[in-house]
Amino acid sequence: MRFGNPAVRRMVRQSDGGALYTEGQEATYKGVYLKAALYAALTIITAVGCELGLFKAISDGYIAQALTVIGIAAGVSLIPLLIIAFVIAFVPSTAKVLGCIYAILQGALLGLLSLCCDLVFPGIAFAAFLGTAIVFLVAIVVNSVFKTRISSRFVRGLMVAMVSLLFVQLIMWIMSLFNVFDYTAFIWLQLGISALCVIWATVMLFWDLQNIDYIVQSGADKKYEWNVAFSLVTTLIYMYVEILELLVRIMALFSRNKN
Repeated sequence: MRFGNPAVRRMVRQSDGGALYTEGQEATYKGVYLKAALYAALTIITAVGCELGLFKAISDGYIAQALTVIGIAAGVSLIPLLIIAFVIAFVPSTAKVLGCIYAILQGALLGLLSLCCDLVFPGIAFAAFLGTAIVFLVAIVVNSVFKTRISSRFVRGLMVAMVSLLFVQLIMWIMSLFNVFDYTAFIWLQLGISALCVIWATVMLFWDLQNIDYIVQSGADKKYEWNVAFSLVTTLIYMYVEILELLVRIMALFSRNKN
């Protein structure tokens, strides 16, 4: 679950007090979205490249080798991703360089994840990508036209609900390991949690758009564009993963009903 970028939260608090004001170039919407487009392009290109490359290897019969690459890449990428995210969160000035590295590593992982899902349900990764793009475009329009604002109280309430449901799901999974009940029998609960995760990602998206407004309208220095752009793209990545998970669960449910 994603709780937002602490570096951006600090920046918003500083912008409210005028601490980010600069005599030089100020942050602009164009600058933020261009930097977000760079991060997104690096992520998408790497993801597509990894998925297509591994898919060709599997199609050519190199299944064992492909699975080995998937396992090693997933294990090797996770630790650097966590370290980079931690560094960017507490040292915002590193976002310009480390953000690009993060996007490439994250793209590799998304490519592996998308391949695994597409092998079971062909085309589902592209459907999740379209869903993410549609939600993003709608969110931008709603935020611009209706000036939607997400209160911190609402975010905290939703966070408590999400954590509670995930905790319940974890307990049920642990109990299923001891054959107390069949975990797969609670598919509707899992679908509900996945749907709430998508809602949570949407709330975080509106929160990011709201933070972009704060940074730009407060006259913050242009260098902070990298941080809000990074936060926006990581939210979209999280949303893609949650939409993909929801679609996989739905397809699994339909497949089970057919059988």
